[in-house]
Amino acid sequence: MSYTCVRFVLICLISITLTNCEARPEKALQSTAEPDTTKSVDSKRNEPENSYAKLRNIAFTVTPEQFGLALPSDKHIVYGVVMDWAMDDAIATTVAFSSGDASLYLSSGGGIIGGGQHEKVSAVAKSFVALAQTMLTKSTKTEATPLPRRDVVNFYLLTNRGIYVGQDEMNNFQNNSSKWLNLFIEGNNVLAELRKTEER
Repeated sequence: MSYTCVRFVLICLISITLTNCEARPEKALQSTAEPDTTKSVDSKRNEPENSYAKLRNIAFTVTPEQFGLALPSDKHIVYGVVMDWAMDDAIATTVAFSSGDASLYLSSGGGIIGGGQHEKVSAVAKSFVALAQTMLTKSTKTEATPLPRRDVVNFYLLTNRGIYVGQDEMNNFQNNSSKWLNLFIEGNNVLAELRKTEER
């Protein structure tokens, strides 16, 4: 997927409100969030407060067990990825777990949750996390999870031994020089499949 196509996907998504897919919601997010995030949320109509920060924080605090994942204690395993992309006046946060659960949160107040119930979304979410496993040695352990500055992409790798981070600037993705390029492409495959769920 080219940068132009990915940018188009994000532009199309900026105005989408946080939507509940009609089947099962993401179990971990449902059980952890207050209020119930399985409901449709529109910060301009239903809530005076943007839910972005709360939902993003939940992504960092859910445990593998809440997704029904049993991780081996003797191996360093990536079970989730949070990709923050700061572009123009909004930040798009793509969240994926090895269970196949995936969501998109927009700092503008929109996004999509519960995408993992769709087969294609689940497949690309799992692929995204699997590829993140190979990037673990290129990342750094972190206690903080700040948002990136404009035109920077942060990758937070959620593991059974803590959170790891890597980042790069958009111009390095555009000129194909970034060591995080393949993970960026996989993350945007998740974005594209999430967008398709809104078109159905």
